[in-house]
Amino acid sequence: MINYYLKQKIKKITSNPPTEIDINKSRKILFSIFTRYGDTIINLMVIKEFIECYPKKDYLILCPRQMKPYVTAFLPGVECKAFNKRNLFQMIKIVKILKKRKFDIGFNPWSSGLDSCFFISFCKKFLFYKDFAKPKVVNHYEVVRSYLQLLEKNWRIKKLKLKNNYKNILICPQSTDSKRNISRKRLDIIITDFQRMYDQPKIIIASSDKSFFRSGCKRFSFEKTPQSSLEFIKLIKKNELIVSADSGPLHIALALKKDLLAFFSTTTPEVVLNTGSCLAINKF
Repeated sequence: MINYYLKQKIKKITSNPPTEIDINKSRKILFSIFTRYGDTIINLMVIKEFIECYPKKDYLILCPRQMKPYVTAFLPGVECKAFNKRNLFQMIKIVKILKKRKFDIGFNPWSSGLDSCFFISFCKKFLFYKDFAKPKVVNHYEVVRSYLQLLEKNWRIKKLKLKNNYKNILICPQSTDSKRNISRKRLDIIITDFQRMYDQPKIIIASSDKSFFRSGCKRFSFEKTPQSSLEFIKLIKKNELIVSADSGPLHIALALKKDLLAFFSTTTPEVVLNTGSCLAINKF
């Protein structure tokens, strides 16, 4: 029912893109972020750059409930309203807020769904991300910078030299795209190597798929709840080394400046990683 309503509303609306002058003159800016896990973290890091460029404005971020802890962690002090977009009563409440506050500009980076388009359509100027002409192959962070009209940055990374010893290791083998997963066979090899190299460290495996869990390793089960997100942020902070497939935890670890060993298969670091990242890379 909600999707049908949104479809009928959005097909009658065309983007009214803001210019750089519009952004400079604006007072209130809305970000609607309803996208995949990793893309959400990418958005937040570039939005942080945007806010640093335009600090004297009122900002509001709309997102799913399970993503609010990440907004709070990476953009402290920025107002965020998290809700279930499938809940009619919550949708009505958000619409009332948007009509009352009359935002000048709206953006929905990496969010092409009907819902995120609908929310920013209440702004005076907005560019639906689905209407944004982006190149086929370009760095994911740079796409958001271009969409938000930020200056382009040269891509470069720093190669991390792993330490001689780690006592606490978090492994995140799963991605929303199964092709990017660290295979179960490779996971077993990684665990065996770590146990040998680092003298039996404490290893935690974080996954929503129980088939990745291993005996002798602690477990963290991902759930789509704010509490699970909050616990996962704490988990990354307290572990010394993060091992991750190309997925959301990789971007969280980079944002928190943790020692990171990243595994890439179908994607390339040049497309996925933010400029200035420091990490060790394994391609397979």
